[in-house]
Amino acid sequence: MKFALRNTWVCQRGKGPEAMEGFKLVAANYRNNGVPCKLYVDISGPMDVVAMELEIDSLDGYFTDQRAFYAEMDEATKGLVGSLNGNTVSGSRVLYEIVEY
Repeated sequence: MKFALRNTWVCQRGKGPEAMEGFKLVAANYRNNGVPCKLYVDISGPMDVVAMELEIDSLDGYFTDQRAFYAEMDEATKGLVGSLNGNTVSGSRVLYEIVEY
């Protein structure tokens, strides 16, 4: 069973482009680790909304990897995460089961 996980962040007004640069680094990291990842910018609704969609094989594996990532961050990564957090106001996560047919 595969899953699509979509994280959506509402950025501070005018901070979308700056936040996107950070999200590009995060997306590249996922891709380098073999995780399909796409970035989206909402152009139809609220301004400065960024979404990242991942395809994952295991929910347990994903959340285990996330916990390990945050526990083992180096200083450069802490700076990137701090920058992303500083440029965003709120976020949400949606999980979808990918239906094969």
